[in-house]
Amino acid sequence: MAEFLSQDEIDALLNIAEDGDVDLDEVGEVSTAPKERSYTIYDFKKPNTITKDQEKAFEALHEKMIRTIVTDLSSMMRKIVDVKVSSIEQMTYGEFILSVPPVTSLNTLSMKPLEGRLVLECNPGISHKIIAELLGNGPSYVATNTEKELTDIEQEVLDHFYSLIIRNLMTTWEEVATINFKVESKDTNANAIQVISNHEIVLLVVTEITIDDEVGNLSLCYPIAYIEPLLNKIVAKLLGSGGNKKISKKQDLNTLLSGARMNVDAIIAETQLTIQQLLNLKKDDVIIFNKNATSSSAKVYINKKEKFSSIAGVSNNRKAIQIQANVDHEKMDTLEKLKILREERIEKQRIQNEQIARLLDTKSEFI
Repeated sequence: MAEFLSQDEIDALLNIAEDGDVDLDEVGEVSTAPKERSYTIYDFKKPNTITKDQEKAFEALHEKMIRTIVTDLSSMMRKIVDVKVSSIEQMTYGEFILSVPPVTSLNTLSMKPLEGRLVLECNPGISHKIIAELLGNGPSYVATNTEKELTDIEQEVLDHFYSLIIRNLMTTWEEVATINFKVESKDTNANAIQVISNHEIVLLVVTEITIDDEVGNLSLCYPIAYIEPLLNKIVAKLLGSGGNKKISKKQDLNTLLSGARMNVDAIIAETQLTIQQLLNLKKDDVIIFNKNATSSSAKVYINKKEKFSSIAGVSNNRKAIQIQANVDHEKMDTLEKLKILREERIEKQRIQNEQIARLLDTKSEFI
């Protein structure tokens, strides 16, 4: 194929021709010398949203996960299983959907406390083999069933494999952040699962699983928009010093617990009744509570456990309570137990002193 000359090369040839004494060897060198490129190719349809270091650290994170999965999966299958990271690529979610086989097994996982979901896909090349080994049906089952959808029973069997993967996934990510992976939905058609829009960028981790002669892929599709806050943290943990692990662990726990829901009850008055009294209640009976009706004090219970003392009232035309003090029953119980132990120790010491005194008196009598 002919190579076209650039404008710089044409100008250089014209200058040589004007000066005379043209050397054909020099002309050949000028015309064939490659010009150094001062640009790099960039695909705007598939932008690189993570750096090389982030991609390298992300791969190291999953390589570590693979080492534990190999052991657990071999134990589950009761035979030698080979698992390795095949590739880690950036692509659009639409391209990932197109790469998924028409009939496969897909799970979407929530990533609390992070937003969004990731997709876990196990293609028929290996999912049917795993089911066959767990059911004990052998290779004949695999050879005739790779093109059909999984039944409900087969899906339940495969869930044991997914549970193993999710458990190792959580353990691996604990070094970076405390993330609770939980199955949100299951399907066999990739087009029915839409965790993000098709043009959003995802990070696809493809692992290759080999059991006997059967080879298949297990893919994890991470939407970069959801895991982006953790990418630099992964680099720091796996490629850098890692920082203070205890502080990071505490921050992760605080983040995880900050969204926990609790029941809060304010009790204005209370009393005790026997079952017989409760059964005998009738219209116009009066129940006497443990305090004066004009008192506004109230007890605040957190998950049915008394925690605060407060005053009941109205704020902005709505019923409200104002916290006054923290009621720490555990602390009071502990102090009470310590007080009892101290009294027991004093009493024991007193008895010992009396015994010693009697022994001394007895000794003095014999002398």
